[in-house]
Amino acid sequence: MIPTMDQRDDKVDQVHLQLAQELERAVAAERKARGDIEILRQALEAFTSRSDVDEIVSDLEGFLKRLVPHDCSAICMMEGEGLRVLGIKGDSRKCTVAGAVIRQPFFLRDLRDAIRPVIFPEPGPDLRLADSNVPVESGRFMVVPMRAGVRNIGCITLESRQWEVFDEPDALLAQVLANEAAIALEYARRSHEVEKLTTVDALTGLHSRRQFDAASRIEYRRSLRFGLRLSVIMMDIDHLMRVNDGYGRIMGDKVLAGAADVCLRGIRTTDLNARYGGEEFCFLLPETDQTGAHVLAERLRAAVAELRFRTDKRNFSVTASFGIAQRLPGTDSIEDLLAQGDQALFKAKCDGRNRVVVWTEQVGKFWKPG
Repeated sequence: MIPTMDQRDDKVDQVHLQLAQELERAVAAERKARGDIEILRQALEAFTSRSDVDEIVSDLEGFLKRLVPHDCSAICMMEGEGLRVLGIKGDSRKCTVAGAVIRQPFFLRDLRDAIRPVIFPEPGPDLRLADSNVPVESGRFMVVPMRAGVRNIGCITLESRQWEVFDEPDALLAQVLANEAAIALEYARRSHEVEKLTTVDALTGLHSRRQFDAASRIEYRRSLRFGLRLSVIMMDIDHLMRVNDGYGRIMGDKVLAGAADVCLRGIRTTDLNARYGGEEFCFLLPETDQTGAHVLAERLRAAVAELRFRTDKRNFSVTASFGIAQRLPGTDSIEDLLAQGDQALFKAKCDGRNRVVVWTEQVGKFWKPG
């Protein structure tokens, strides 16, 4: 039967419609591809401009949301025999929180060697995810290894409650983004380690004298500009030489480390600290007068006295002496303030040690240079 003119026209219209739909899909795919490439370019630019881990993680979370639709994400870094969760985004009701460490066979065994994302249709039945504590509830779940060079330094986990997401193109985009972030994170981590070696005393964990000098000048200028109170505590461990001579320098190092530890736990995060000399520590207290500094120094003195150290010969304890000074109108520089604290410390040691002395003009007159 020969088709009528109308039938031929309908068939031509259908062909044209199909061609138009295919063209529209091709244009949309090309537009999306260009958009994805632009997002990856922006991500690379952002990552290479960052040197802070938290900032890189925040950027990564934002670019992930733009590239791969998902409901919840977690970014983790390898740490020992587990994964440290650096950041979580989304509304998952799982208990995992940022800072938690995941220790689970799947991550320990498979993730270290993975070179491409792994997509799971349902996490529950998979034994590798059953007790992983990652933020998964139901739907689709993807683990994306973060490769820096030839090794994995962590992973990204993505969860979606919809079944249509996380296809191969999504996996490829997530992997490219993860690898770019991994290189930036590894560089930031190594830079932090190098910086820590130059700014932190390896034995005590206190800041180096050089780092403290620079930071204390800034804090002193801030106190002058805004009329804020500023106090210093100078601390010296009593008779440390006797410990070195009687029990050995290794035990002396343990005493230094133990005293520094209780002090670091006793001060505020805003307080500056330093190993100022061999057995001398220094703490600069912003927005603190001599009364507040005295309270803190007494608390640190008691904490040091409570420490106990064990040797083959016997157990022993140590004490520490403290000098306090507050910035006064006649204090012309941070060096003057530190010198006053040092003079008060000298008086405390001369008065019998294991005590706190506050600087006054009389204390300054008592001190004799050399």
